[in-house]
Amino acid sequence: MKLSRICAAVSTGVLVLGISACSGAAGPGADAGSSSVIRTPIIADPPPLDPDVYYQPDGLLIMTAAYQGLLKYANDSADLEGLLATKWTVSGDGLTYTFTLRPDVKFSDGTPFDSTAARATFQRRIDMAAGPSYMLADVADMQTPDPSTFVVTLKRPVAAFLDYLASPYGPLMTSPTAVAQNDNGDRATQWLGSHTAGTGPYVLTSVEPSSKYTLTYNENYWGDKPQATTVEIPVIADPAVQRLQLESGQLDMVLHGLTKDDLATLASGPDTEVVHQKALIKALMMVNPESAVFGAPEARSALNEALDRKALTDNVFGPQGVPSTDFYPTGMLPEGAAADQPPLDPGKLAAIGARGGDVVVGYQAGDNSVRALTNQIQVILQNAGFNATIRSVPASQFFALGQQPDQRPDLLVTLFNPDAAHPDTWSRIYNYTDAPVNLLRCSVPEADRLLDAGSSEPDAQKSRALFVDAAAAYRDSLCWLNVTDVYDTVAARKGYSNWQHQLPWLWDTDFASLVRDNNS
Repeated sequence: MKLSRICAAVSTGVLVLGISACSGAAGPGADAGSSSVIRTPIIADPPPLDPDVYYQPDGLLIMTAAYQGLLKYANDSADLEGLLATKWTVSGDGLTYTFTLRPDVKFSDGTPFDSTAARATFQRRIDMAAGPSYMLADVADMQTPDPSTFVVTLKRPVAAFLDYLASPYGPLMTSPTAVAQNDNGDRATQWLGSHTAGTGPYVLTSVEPSSKYTLTYNENYWGDKPQATTVEIPVIADPAVQRLQLESGQLDMVLHGLTKDDLATLASGPDTEVVHQKALIKALMMVNPESAVFGAPEARSALNEALDRKALTDNVFGPQGVPSTDFYPTGMLPEGAAADQPPLDPGKLAAIGARGGDVVVGYQAGDNSVRALTNQIQVILQNAGFNATIRSVPASQFFALGQQPDQRPDLLVTLFNPDAAHPDTWSRIYNYTDAPVNLLRCSVPEADRLLDAGSSEPDAQKSRALFVDAAAAYRDSLCWLNVTDVYDTVAARKGYSNWQHQLPWLWDTDFASLVRDNNS
């Protein structure tokens, strides 16, 4: 019997003993309940951990623990703060960025971080030309006038550039010495696939594929020493097993994958609690502009007004989310700047549904909440008179829908999050006509024009105004119907405090900031 099948049996009560075997890790040992150790699972081995290639949420907790960028976001905010850069200036034409770097910082290998290292990191990101390299695509020149000053000149203004530098997928400072020492003609990408060489509070010290990853305190870390000096990350595919191990004390927290019912139980448990962290996650529905039913603007409008966002949010997400009220996720624009609060009027959809029609609702496979939301939308459509069916779309097909028009459903339900807390990083990925994840290929040329104008406008106030106008145009197309703003939710053993979380982080938290009551 495969291990995954054994673990699945645990959740049904068939196998009560030996739960720890499902993770490949031992049960509670000498460090069980210790404030110096945090144990939190991932569902599968992450892809190679090269910081200039890595581009997915599961396993992001390793990257953000070991690496740092020049900037970061304030806790639960879209406000930028210095991290490895203590201050910065931007020229009036929006082309030249001058960063003053934090002094006395070392990489985990003991070598110094300075402007030369920053330039080498940027250059490696450009040369690797992987997914996240787009953030530096407009870099024209880099200068290092002294060890503490790093100057970047762009080919054209890029309004989101500073947000790119705070993104968890942005350029993460990497030891040039480690890269050089482990370069086998691949710029050290093989070595970095299972090692870390950053300035963060932790370093990856052990990799047991399909079993466990271990982070330990970086003795060369420039900041305050964290209370948790070890982070153990077992690979546990089944969320039901994760929950059982959390309740039994074999795990300290679970960052992702638990159902609404799981979280409700854990929130009321004697030894566990649930923490909701603000994030940039939208639960939404895309509309196929070629749909025989919903291609017509009046049908899209009727569908939009038939969605009871409060009821859908309560039924599917509970306290894990709040009804969406703005087109962009919270914090990208001032609240209400691109308000998205349609009236509730299911009668319009029923009038259209009375004429009949077949509707296929696709959903992104692999997330129970997305499936639950799809089921709810199917009921709304059926009650309105449509013959509505649902179809699971696996990841391999999901992201190929843009190139496969015959495979596109009428409606597509999903969860989306951007790379950074800037509106351009949302619409450039999801709404723009040829955006990589504009999967149903709805096109709003005027909104695209406004987005381009906002991105290239060096004046911050004028740029913001253009992004507001772009958001309104995308919203009014009714190609993307927002439902819920979803939190990044953590279930944890009681006793932790000082939770810190940056908005673009997904399935992640700041382990170094956490403090645990030793009596918990």
